[in-house]
Amino acid sequence: MMSQSNEKAGLSSDADVGIREDEVPSRIMGMKIPWFLAMFVVVIAASLLEAMPNEIISGFTVVMVLGGLLWWAGERVPVIKKYGLPTVLCILVPSIFLYLGWMPQQMAEVIDTFTSESGFINFYIAALISGSILGMPRQILLRAGARFAVPLVGMVAIVFVTIGGLASLLGFGFRDGILYVAGPILGGGIGAGAVPMSEMYALQMGGGSEDYLTQLIPAIVVANVLAIMIAGIYNGVSQNGKQLFVGFNGEGNLVKATGDPRDFQLGKRKNFGTFRMLSVGLALSGTLFIMGTIIAVFTPGIHSYAWTILLAAMIKIFGLLPQSFEEAVVVWYGFVARTLTAALLVGVGVAYLDIAELLGLFGDGTYFVLVVATVFLAAIMAGLLGRLVKFYFLESSVSIGLGMTDMGGTGDVAVLSAANRLELMPFLQISSRLGGAFVLLVLSFLIPLLA
Repeated sequence: MMSQSNEKAGLSSDADVGIREDEVPSRIMGMKIPWFLAMFVVVIAASLLEAMPNEIISGFTVVMVLGGLLWWAGERVPVIKKYGLPTVLCILVPSIFLYLGWMPQQMAEVIDTFTSESGFINFYIAALISGSILGMPRQILLRAGARFAVPLVGMVAIVFVTIGGLASLLGFGFRDGILYVAGPILGGGIGAGAVPMSEMYALQMGGGSEDYLTQLIPAIVVANVLAIMIAGIYNGVSQNGKQLFVGFNGEGNLVKATGDPRDFQLGKRKNFGTFRMLSVGLALSGTLFIMGTIIAVFTPGIHSYAWTILLAAMIKIFGLLPQSFEEAVVVWYGFVARTLTAALLVGVGVAYLDIAELLGLFGDGTYFVLVVATVFLAAIMAGLLGRLVKFYFLESSVSIGLGMTDMGGTGDVAVLSAANRLELMPFLQISSRLGGAFVLLVLSFLIPLLA
């Protein structure tokens, strides 16, 4: 009876739970298309009439509706959908509409407030960090953590030297190639990378930090888009466990198992659970995040995300939570990853992506070549160096190479969504936060030598 009732209401039946949107082409967000369109019309009408309150309920509704539509559209395109088209559409289409003036102003304000001021990004990232770590086998954390520094440090060193040399050959300058291209791209994004980097440049080289920031942001924005595209390509060439060469594709597993392979399998992501499990998972993931922010108060050089990762890892390694609590966090993570990824990407596109900056970069061919070279070199070297410590090439390239060349937390989500490897979120967070902090440290020593 319940299934028939749902069908009459235009909702997916219980049998549809867990089915991907591309397998149900007549539904968007689990709803029959006419019902979804009715909801979409209400959202558009409220925006045009300026009747939409700039509150969290409006923010959730708008980004979920737009994200659901764009993700569904991306999944309808054959072949290209495997290369991250749904992710790219969710990010670029809202940003392009905003740039062209096609998005109602009130809608843009609601999305911007919801994404950048209401903490939606932290809400999402907290769920992914806590759930993906607590859902990992203990052996993964022990084996991967000890090896992670080798490909990360090696990749940064090779990229700095190579891009500096290439910039010198192209007339851009060895110093500028490192400080204005390689450095900001590998520095952990805008808030955790470019902003403190600009302050550091101003302090050590003179001038205003805002002048340096203007030079740093374009490279980060373009590199982020390239990283997403490369992640989409990786997803396309690794479909159905395809191996381009031995050790290429770990199918979401970073570390090559030397013991029983079952000990290193990342379990199937859980999509749904009881209401009690979801509430416990939300509360625990939020508590972990708050604990991370408390520690960050006393360690201003390290981002709260990094401490949240370390706390979750310690809890998992030492078994400090009951199994039922861990499962609750994992279920909450699965729910958030399944239902809110497209919504988050829409918010990122409106609040953080400036199409004008992207278009302006195409006028400087040398700058663009250096940005492209940095991203590709980082991805390739991270994969190759990862093989030295028994990481799979693709997962090492995504976790370290693309994890350090995207825009940080929001970029991590987009990259993993395009690569279809959300399970790697803890490792991308390590790359973005701890790796970004390492880059800032290196630059602080290099500036006096290069200035």
